[in-house]
Amino acid sequence: MNIGIVGTGSIAHTMAKEFARPTTMPVVAVCSRNADTGIAMAHEFNIPISKVYTEYDEMLADSEVELVYIATPNSLHFEQAKAALLAGKHVLCEKPIVPTVAQLDELLSLAEERHLHLLEAITTIDHPNYGLAKLFAKEIGDIKTVSCTFCQYSSRYDAFMNGQTPPVFDPAYCGGALMDLNIYNIYFVVGIFGDPKAVHYYPNRHANGIDTSGILILEYPNFVCQCTAAKDSSAHNSAQIIGTEGSILIEPGSNNCQKLVVTRKGKEPYISEISDTPWWFEVLGISNFLIVPQDAVKERRIRAMRSAVAVLEAARKNAHLDF
Repeated sequence: MNIGIVGTGSIAHTMAKEFARPTTMPVVAVCSRNADTGIAMAHEFNIPISKVYTEYDEMLADSEVELVYIATPNSLHFEQAKAALLAGKHVLCEKPIVPTVAQLDELLSLAEERHLHLLEAITTIDHPNYGLAKLFAKEIGDIKTVSCTFCQYSSRYDAFMNGQTPPVFDPAYCGGALMDLNIYNIYFVVGIFGDPKAVHYYPNRHANGIDTSGILILEYPNFVCQCTAAKDSSAHNSAQIIGTEGSILIEPGSNNCQKLVVTRKGKEPYISEISDTPWWFEVLGISNFLIVPQDAVKERRIRAMRSAVAVLEAARKNAHLDF
């Protein structure tokens, strides 16, 4: 399925490298407001210069483009995804796909009406070790606590502290630690345990209102999840599920399930280490789904996507983050 990429930032380049590996998803076009960055990306990934667009509508009119990969600031996702679906294109949108459940439901309805796929690009759900974690979660007894940490000092934080406002720290662009990093922790949790019964978010706020870090609490009937994310500091990142009969440890975190360690009473530890990039498994999972779309897989993806967006929306409301 031929891809047109909108956006030329770091994640667009990361994904383009994975698309360039042996998949059924070649990149055939790129759209950027800045022609120079679009041309540079075209040269890097062997995209014809004639397929470099500075107007989104022009790329959507390109009949060779079958799927649009959206890698732009969060606040642009809804309108760009809607426009792509209306143009008859499948959509793969970077996380978080949209900020509200109402927007997501509108896009899902539009995709269903037009027999198109709407997918969210997130590394967690297609990683083999995450699949193992879901299975082993049933073998460690009654779940008591879940803890996920993803703290990464942003390359843009110093500029932000010096008075600049990059999109990732701009409320107008739906930035912040919750939307950018805690989304991985949320996916990790809801993909295994489903919807929480209550959501609480305790952010550290900058003067402009953005959350530079924060702790998200997800309450389930018999246990509590703590999800910590930060763009203003770093930590040893991991995800851990603790039960009465054992535990599951993922490192280096919910965004990259590279190492899985399962400890169970009376059994030898089970360890799985996978060195390939998390984006490769993301692309591979999406590619396989598009080749043979299975209803059960589609429903599982939509359910996790909707649960994650619902948690994001509830967390912002709980913390009075007004975007």
